[in-house]
Amino acid sequence: MSDSNITKLALANSLKGLMAKNAFNRICVSDIVENCGLTRQAFYYHFKDKYDLMNWIYYTETARLISSYNTVEHWMDGLVDLCNYMRQNKTFYINALNTTGQNSFQEYLHDYIRDISISIIENLQNAEFEEEKWGFITEFISTAFVGMIVRWANKGMKEEPAEYVTKIRSIFDGSIFCELESLSQTAPAKDPTEPE
Repeated sequence: MSDSNITKLALANSLKGLMAKNAFNRICVSDIVENCGLTRQAFYYHFKDKYDLMNWIYYTETARLISSYNTVEHWMDGLVDLCNYMRQNKTFYINALNTTGQNSFQEYLHDYIRDISISIIENLQNAEFEEEKWGFITEFISTAFVGMIVRWANKGMKEEPAEYVTKIRSIFDGSIFCELESLSQTAPAKDPTEPE
């Protein structure tokens, strides 16, 4: 492991340790560096601010879990693995999920679910995604899914991740299929005599 990654990991572990006891918004850079014995200069050499460090944690810890399941057929497996990982690091991820705003973990999950929704729609329609047609439903699904994950976390992550994600999936899949059927039935029929 490079020196740069060792330093980043030390800062990340420091932040995670502090978040086990304090809300993210009550932690400052000086707390993070003091906790791991590094300098502010070392911190700012690697990260712009504490939000940048938190994003690095998301991407290094969760992206590896999710990225291996980036196909339409297996995305739920990735979410189950992610929820299991979050459960193993419960205190940190409950805190992370309750930190909102730009570059938050909620935003990261939202974007992932939206991308998967777009892929599913493109596969089912066998056509390129149209924002005007599908933007609302993908936004709704992404927001609802993240809301349910936050709710699960705030209730102590007691329900088994596989069971919880399966419940969400049944609604998720059903809503896309219903909307696809609805839109395809209301689409004007093409005149077979018109040239393409």
